[in-house]
Amino acid sequence: MTFGIGPVEASHPVYQPTRGPDRPSAPADAADPVEKAVARDRVELSSSTPPAEALADVDRAFQRVAELAAQNRELHFLKDPASGRIIVQVRDMEGHVLRTIPNEQALHVMSGAELS
Repeated sequence: MTFGIGPVEASHPVYQPTRGPDRPSAPADAADPVEKAVARDRVELSSSTPPAEALADVDRAFQRVAELAAQNRELHFLKDPASGRIIVQVRDMEGHVLRTIPNEQALHVMSGAELS
């Protein structure tokens, strides 16, 4: 069984995306029904927010990163290709490795414990 698809004629409109990284989104009152749907979906997606607990956790982590940076320190996480394990390094802000710490110690540090 075979079937063919005829040529696409120029009289048929072709959808061209009007938003993306390099294009601004259209206002919700746009005349194009596709743009109206995109605007409606964007509003519906943006109206959902993360739970307050998650936002508080992110804020605490950000504050802790700032505290470590004030001490000229940062935690750097990488995966060891040989073992597949996560390695946590304490680095200065220029990227020099000062030492490696156990994963559980990194969790304590991010929770507020001193970096000894």
